[in-house]
Amino acid sequence: MIYVAHHATTLALAVAGAWALTRGRWQVRAPRLALLLWHATAISAVTGAVGLLLSVGLQPYRLGIGPALGALVTGAGRPAPLTAAHLGAVAAGLALGAAVLAVQASSSWRLCRQRSRHRLLLRLVGRPEPRGRALLLDHPAAAAYWVPGPAGCVVVSTGVLDALTERELAAVLAHEHAHARGRHHLLLAPFQALRRALPVRPVARAAATVELLVEMCADDRAARRHGADPLASALRRFHELGARPAPSGTIAAADTAIAARIARLRGAHPPIRRWVQCAVTLTALAVVTTPASLFVLPW
Repeated sequence: MIYVAHHATTLALAVAGAWALTRGRWQVRAPRLALLLWHATAISAVTGAVGLLLSVGLQPYRLGIGPALGALVTGAGRPAPLTAAHLGAVAAGLALGAAVLAVQASSSWRLCRQRSRHRLLLRLVGRPEPRGRALLLDHPAAAAYWVPGPAGCVVVSTGVLDALTERELAAVLAHEHAHARGRHHLLLAPFQALRRALPVRPVARAAATVELLVEMCADDRAARRHGADPLASALRRFHELGARPAPSGTIAAADTAIAARIARLRGAHPPIRRWVQCAVTLTALAVVTTPASLFVLPW
């Protein structure tokens, strides 16, 4: 019963943690830490749900999930015949795990194709920005975004060059390059896939929160290099000009909660103490690794 109780507790804590994270105002003070907690919560929810089903179905073996599955396949060490309920729980657990992997693979493949087509189009219509910091598109609308991928690139429109000062433009480009250096599309991928698979309000709210945190991380990196004021001014100009949404699969500077990000850049948010961040990080790692260890450890 210890496996069942542990995975049930993990799943309950993950759901409670996600609910608390969607309402936690402290995240603006430590977006990187908040992103870590969001991913730890998502991993714990998946391992908890799959582990709960498998541990219920494999309970007669009194082994870790991995060894018990091996024993089920080989027919070795079975203590008693498994009931239909046991086999149903095992099948449900395996189906849930396979569904999670399939949803993520399908979403990633779709995004990869969209980005590949867009990069091909950019090669035809784009040209280098005068200082070689981005690819320039001749378009009057204000647009600045990053196209992820092995041949990823930062894209700006001529409308941006006309609307922003040099300091503001440098801050926006630093923001987009921060997305590239941080591989932020990988942080967004699980939540984008979940939102496509489960288009319900709690999932949409969680995905929107993660997207905002990613933008805040890029804002912080750009602000450290060029100052908060130029970036805030640039975001305000995007808002005034009515910047159009970036193409699907890209990450844009002005697509997510501009007003909230400007207020954050203008305001004073004291950082969370380092020892608190370290303690939360270690706790998150423990929460993630402990349920996963029960998949391979014996009783």
